[in-house]
Amino acid sequence: MPILSDLSQCQPATALARASRPGTWRLIDYQTTEFAGTMVYAGPGLDAPELALPLHCSGYHAIYLGVHYPGQFGDAHVRVRLSSDRAYTLVRAESQSAKDLDGIPAEFAASHTSKAFADYQLSEAFWKIADLRGQALHISRFNEGGRGQDYAAMYSNLAHVRLEPLSPAQIAAYEQELPRSTTRTLIAMNDAGIFSELRTKEDIWAQLEPYADSDVDIMLWATFKGETCTYRSQIARPLPPDGNPYDRFSSHEHWETALAALEGKGIDFMREIASAAHAYDLRIFPSLRLQGPKPVPVELEPGSFYERHPEFRCRGRDGQPIAHLSLAFAEVRAHWISLLCEALSYGFDGVHIIFCRSWPFVLYEDPVIAHYRAAYGTEPGDEEDPRLWRTFAHFVNLFARELKAAVGEMEQKLGKKIAIAYNTNTTHESNLRWGIDVETLVAEGLIDYLMPHPTFAKSAADWLPPLAALVKDTPVKLYPDLYPRRQPPAAALYSAQTLYDLGADGLTFWDTYSRVYRISEWAMMKRLGHREEIALWREQGRGDDYFRVLDFKWLGDRSGDPRFFQTNG
Repeated sequence: MPILSDLSQCQPATALARASRPGTWRLIDYQTTEFAGTMVYAGPGLDAPELALPLHCSGYHAIYLGVHYPGQFGDAHVRVRLSSDRAYTLVRAESQSAKDLDGIPAEFAASHTSKAFADYQLSEAFWKIADLRGQALHISRFNEGGRGQDYAAMYSNLAHVRLEPLSPAQIAAYEQELPRSTTRTLIAMNDAGIFSELRTKEDIWAQLEPYADSDVDIMLWATFKGETCTYRSQIARPLPPDGNPYDRFSSHEHWETALAALEGKGIDFMREIASAAHAYDLRIFPSLRLQGPKPVPVELEPGSFYERHPEFRCRGRDGQPIAHLSLAFAEVRAHWISLLCEALSYGFDGVHIIFCRSWPFVLYEDPVIAHYRAAYGTEPGDEEDPRLWRTFAHFVNLFARELKAAVGEMEQKLGKKIAIAYNTNTTHESNLRWGIDVETLVAEGLIDYLMPHPTFAKSAADWLPPLAALVKDTPVKLYPDLYPRRQPPAAALYSAQTLYDLGADGLTFWDTYSRVYRISEWAMMKRLGHREEIALWREQGRGDDYFRVLDFKWLGDRSGDPRFFQTNG
């Protein structure tokens, strides 16, 4: 199996240097316990251009990428694509944390801890299988972008590429594992991942490139963080310009800057992302997070519905305003629904409501108190009163019914089916205490996809069976979230089989944008719609070789001995 470790062969040669020089990648020699090579490094602020590494291969190969992550600088990124890819893939470190074992049996702990690596080591991760005839590997980085994720301030590296040729039997097995209609039962969510870094059409398409040839059917696309939109809405508040430290979206997210850069190239962000999704054979839904402004001092909401209508805010039992708009008011429900309908007009295929975040949706507003009095003949008590929860649910159900009606009108206008998806909490009580009446949503046909998100519940056996029983013999599809986010293949296969065995119709991936750049994990997760094959894959140890760590014998001009690698200078 060829290991391409001499990256001094990248082109153009003028973009390579042994020292730090603007417009170049730095060449650094190294030797691991298995092979020697020359890696390419790019530092922030040097505007290193795209490189092309000839692969000189033909036929199907498994592709593994070796990356050095400089722990002294926190993290690194690199972007890669084959010549035939429509956009690049972002690659970052697959580091682990203790919470990644939440709800995972102890027997899988080793699959996490074996991924530990230090800056005197090299990480190698499986990327994908592809026919390499006539292909080169293109290597790039973010040289500019917003300050939200700060990719431009990161280092970038590629140390080697390992190409493993596939036998005829392996090729046949790979072709059997390509998505088909019965396996496309995954839902991905891009919760505004790296929007502030978008500058080109390829940047937009790169948000969807990891889903090529995957089991993902639906992309939930972060469109509304409350009233702040990731496009030029004619309804919501205008995007704030950069520089206001008292507005999160001005000082952190920088969507205005990203949109202006795209518009300068004649790119309409919403139409382009819908077009890209359809090119990748994905249905795309705008996601609505019903949040209010952030806490003081970054709370400014100039021009917002929230700012113009303080009378529509949630209120505590003491009458003090809460930083949320209340669904107890018809005007608020109509406002949120109008935003979703506006997004649908760009060619989106459904709508997605996030009910597992941004509580409360209703509290002690005048319509709530009046409804409670009429129903129970007394004043509402504290928030632990189940009768109060039912009162909350009355107004949340009104929102769901009004949304269903509006979606029906949009179906007539656009001439296509529009699905409705809800993220909810897991248990009956955890939903109802915030007015989320899942039973009514299902019984009245107000929902197509029910996606419980286990924010706090660790054991799916405690909460998934009742939901499976609820949707049984209904058109509603149950797609629980596969959690935690970061799971090596062995753990992901266990988690998927557990959820399927408990009644799941498919799986959802919360914050998928932060999963896909962990390429060896995503290589397994994107196949988890193959529910019939999972038991066999577990038995075979599928994915156990997707990630490995190599020790440096030396890097640059110094020893890789871990005792002396870091000088603590």
